[in-house]
Amino acid sequence: MNRVLIVGRIVPGTEEEIAKIFTETDETDLHTVTGVRHRSLYCLDDLCLHLMETEDDAPARLAQANRHPLFVTVQERLGAFVSPYSPTWRSPRDAMARCFYQWNGPGSAAGDAR
Repeated sequence: MNRVLIVGRIVPGTEEEIAKIFTETDETDLHTVTGVRHRSLYCLDDLCLHLMETEDDAPARLAQANRHPLFVTVQERLGAFVSPYSPTWRSPRDAMARCFYQWNGPGSAAGDAR
């Protein structure tokens, strides 16, 4: 299982609209295209944090999904509420936070500390 954290800017107060978009999207088969098994959305002030757990290499799968009609539609719909964190954004990969440390407690799935 891989985790990806995507960071963006959110229009404050639009969490309900964003959740609705993802609710509708998660009812389609787009998750099979992207490999997403779990999704959590968080906000902090004007930041939107999108945590995804995937079955395999999420950046590669998202790069492929980038041209899928459902993915394009979701990006267009989210555009009214979420914008790139970085002004040099070109693709979802540019919005992925880099994990620099992780810890797994006793009895949890083994993983490397970074």
